[in-house]
Amino acid sequence: MSVQYFIELLGGLALFLYGMEMMSGGLELVAGDRLRVVIEKMTSNFFKAILVGAFVTAIIQSSSATTVMVVGFVNAGLMTIYQAVGIIMGANIGTTVTGQLVALNVSQIAPIIAFVGFLQNTFSSKKKIKYIGQAVMGLGFLFMGMEFMSKAMEPLREYPGFITLMTKFENPILGVLAGTTITAIIQSSSASLGILQAVANQGVIPLRSSMYIVFGFNIGTCITSVLSSIGSSKNARRTALVHVLFNIIGTIIFVLVAFLIPIDQIVTSFSRDVPAAQIANLHTLFNIATSIILFPFSRKLADLSFKLIPGVDKEQEEMSLQFINKHIVKDASATFTDIRAEINRMLELINQNYKEAMALLYKFDEDIYDEIFHREQVINYLNKEISAFIIDSLGLSMNEETSSHFASYLRISRDMERIGDHSKNIADVAKLKHEEKMIFTDDAVKELDGLNNIILKMFDAIIGDIDSVGIVKQMRDSNEEIQKDVNIYRNNHMLRMRDRSCDPESGLIFEKTLTAMERISSYISNAAKFAI
Repeated sequence: MSVQYFIELLGGLALFLYGMEMMSGGLELVAGDRLRVVIEKMTSNFFKAILVGAFVTAIIQSSSATTVMVVGFVNAGLMTIYQAVGIIMGANIGTTVTGQLVALNVSQIAPIIAFVGFLQNTFSSKKKIKYIGQAVMGLGFLFMGMEFMSKAMEPLREYPGFITLMTKFENPILGVLAGTTITAIIQSSSASLGILQAVANQGVIPLRSSMYIVFGFNIGTCITSVLSSIGSSKNARRTALVHVLFNIIGTIIFVLVAFLIPIDQIVTSFSRDVPAAQIANLHTLFNIATSIILFPFSRKLADLSFKLIPGVDKEQEEMSLQFINKHIVKDASATFTDIRAEINRMLELINQNYKEAMALLYKFDEDIYDEIFHREQVINYLNKEISAFIIDSLGLSMNEETSSHFASYLRISRDMERIGDHSKNIADVAKLKHEEKMIFTDDAVKELDGLNNIILKMFDAIIGDIDSVGIVKQMRDSNEEIQKDVNIYRNNHMLRMRDRSCDPESGLIFEKTLTAMERISSYISNAAKFAI
């Protein structure tokens, strides 16, 4: 094989991969974010999830892109692993469309297809038409690259060493390993399949050898979802693992079946006498059959991922109700006890956020700032879940007094969440103060310390004792003291601004902090009042 043929092979490969990327990118741009919405919303049952996975992957021509999206959704808590299994199965089916396209013998008109796409992409003023043009141009390049590779490989038909190498892939282990390695490097089973089709069209590799390589392609394509899950939640890693398990189990099944049934001969019997078409049909058969076989065991696959990756993320543990169990029906009294315990947990998180936010005003720490914002997400989650649970619980049998307590705790949960918002505002103020190198005067620091001491005592009194009758007056008196002091400190602040002992920008930061502390005091007082 001369250097010229090798150069043509590399050029054809580059054009083929570029065309595939361009086509996939254009189709994804045409679809926009609608495909993400479809994946997120249309997964109410397992069968529908498979259809969605197949449809979306057929549109964007990339099972890797679909599975990466799914891993992201699971990581964000927008989708469960059980829903993800169906999408992954469907994605494996949808990715077979690319192989079928490559198998079409349209290489002679490939330049015309590319030129039509070029005209659309270059001269159309409508974005959607331009994106379609990009996809069409990519399709043309794909076929042109396929033709270049096929011609460059013609001499291989005369090269005994290469033919001998190809026949070695009739060994299942070697074939699967080769397919897995190639796709793990390229990170696209569709691209790997296209390359194999180009080789097969020259008659240098029998379908029996191609079969095991194709099985390996399906394992190798998992590398993208595995890489995307690194550093993500355990559920995201479990989702990537399900993808790997699905294709490994499917490969094992087909390798074992191949010892009993001549799969290559069956595929040849219903395929055109074109190697590329036979490989495309083999790929389609593998993915559809694997999905059908493993369909009844889909939940078992997800369960297996939990056993192989045990434990719970810290974030997942926080983003859950620890005292309320929605699946166990209790009487009103027991339910109210659970709600109160969850509210106290929420209040402790809010107290911690407030303390750390105030500390940031004097010594800023980026890690603590990030922790405050993570904790705020947990607080928002708890407010949403507690509120929903309280509303659902109102249907329980209870008297008017108990019903009033449930309604009061609905208000308390909301007020707690608002305290969290204002604590977060103080953290934002602290970050701005740090970044702009602002300072507070000694008098301003003393005033904030005085207010802070009162609010900390309010937190100490209310945590774990929110239902105490005596606490209402204490909270009311403390809140009135805060309101009075805030008015005095605002006047003092204006005097400092007037005599220029306080920098105007620092003064604005000080005013925002006063407002946040004033609101926090009011909401704590309200929470105690509603609890009675």
